Amino acid sequence: MVNCIGIKSTHFSEKLNSEIQPLVPLEIKIESLKLVGIAQIPQIVYITSKGRCSTFLSKAKFLNCLLCFLQIKQRHFSKIISYNLQTSGININAENGKYFITYSEIHAFLERYNRAALEKLEVELTAVSSVVRNPIKGTVAEVNNIGCSCADMVYRHTICKHQIATHLYLQSNGWGSLAEYLQQNTGKNWEEKLLTMAEVAKYDLGL
Repeated sequence: MVNCIGIKSTHFSEKLNSEIQPLVPLEIKIESLKLVGIAQIPQIVYITSKGRCSTFLSKAKFLNCLLCFLQIKQRHFSKIISYNLQTSGININAENGKYFITYSEIHAFLERYNRAALEKLEVELTAVSSVVRNPIKGTVAEVNNIGCSCADMVYRHTICKHQIATHLYLQSNGWGSLAEYLQQNTGKNWEEKLLTMAEVAKYDLGL
């Protein structure tokens, strides 16, 4: 059975859940990525606690992963037109330009994407950031415009599972990127959100 992640916000009356399916139902360390056959189906080869395995990804799933990576990296990134695998990485042709992702970057991203799904991360939005809780490990990280407070971002300078969870939550609820969401939290817009949060808090307390 494939596990799913429920990403939720505790600040709004409508608690909309977003589900991410893991690429593999175990933690993975990716060795390689390739396109297989005439249809060019994406395939990842990886190591798990049970040994070396491989999995085919749907083209739509892989495209969504690439899009998620680029939207976190490039705040105003638009649509992917095409991509192809080269010796050292992936060339991407998009509406607003050309991009290149090294294999080490995309391997790390897919591993963290998978981990974000397996660990059922919870996202809570605030005025200046998102707070991401890991109910399994009991840890908390804060994601803002600059990055994340976790070790992956601070020391390894990679996109982390908390940024991925935040981005997918915002996308699923129609808020775009974190930068776009935070831009809305000024003046009257944020006052209205605060009033909504207060009403939710009163309801939760039975007031």
